[in-house]
Amino acid sequence: MIGAILAGGYGKRLKPITDSIPKALVEIKDNYTIMDRQLFDFSVMGVESVYILSGYLGNKIEERYGNTFRDMNIFYLREEKPLGTLYSLRNLIDEVKDDDIVLRNGDTVTDVNFLNFLKKAQDQKYYITMFVTKMKSPFGIVETFGDQIVRFREKPELDHYINAGLYYIKTEAFPYFFEKYVDRDLETTVFPRMAREGLVGSYTEEAMWIGIDSEKDLERIRGDYRNRDDFPWGYSRVLFDDGRSKLIEYSIKSGSDVDIDCGDGCIMRIQSGLGTFGGSPEDKFGNGDVRSMSGKIHINALENTKVELILSKK
Repeated sequence: MIGAILAGGYGKRLKPITDSIPKALVEIKDNYTIMDRQLFDFSVMGVESVYILSGYLGNKIEERYGNTFRDMNIFYLREEKPLGTLYSLRNLIDEVKDDDIVLRNGDTVTDVNFLNFLKKAQDQKYYITMFVTKMKSPFGIVETFGDQIVRFREKPELDHYINAGLYYIKTEAFPYFFEKYVDRDLETTVFPRMAREGLVGSYTEEAMWIGIDSEKDLERIRGDYRNRDDFPWGYSRVLFDDGRSKLIEYSIKSGSDVDIDCGDGCIMRIQSGLGTFGGSPEDKFGNGDVRSMSGKIHINALENTKVELILSKK
């Protein structure tokens, strides 16, 4: 299994930021780029080699990451002019030949549980597994009863799924990439072709996902990353700190263990999820549980879990 990132776009909607850097190198917090986060995800998955499929200002990517990053080997396939994502994948397959591919669009950030994604993709029969996420309405929704307006819903999630730009591609799928197609992009060639044969499966999960395609998207992800640090088990984020008390959010992926320091005392609330304290089946916690704790607390998450911690300072 190798990793690959599609990073050849011009990022026109993020100009003037992308006048001097490719979109993949846009920072989502100080000195932490979109691609930094994506490479972090690959390291969590246990990927040892990553291919960057670049184009516009691809030399900037090569300068930043070199031949190794986070103990992974980094390889570059750079196009002098954009020929479409189908051509990029053909080039990649010619290079890797016998390895499954975890492929990502170079402008997305997500907190999906990548290990769960890998397990499902490898276990199921489909040649390609695509992460899909619920579509968020670009507009506020007006609800009516007869001719009366009864409620406004601000840009809700809809009952439709969109392609989230994360794919697991098995070697059995490779021949389909070399068939003759009129278009040049995966979304209009290989994916619908294989879907008609029942060879494409989906993976879905309630997790943060942002496709960074505009200044508004960039503003949103930078807001999410304010006072946030990523870890293999998830992330922690300081939501409030007035010098006397601190509110910290922990997002822990299922199957992960994390030690949380409550110091002399804290109040812990389980926002969502299920797990145990100290790995003890007798000390289970679940949605809405509130506990007074102290010292170092070991949490084992049995499913994706969010924890709020209130620390009081003396």
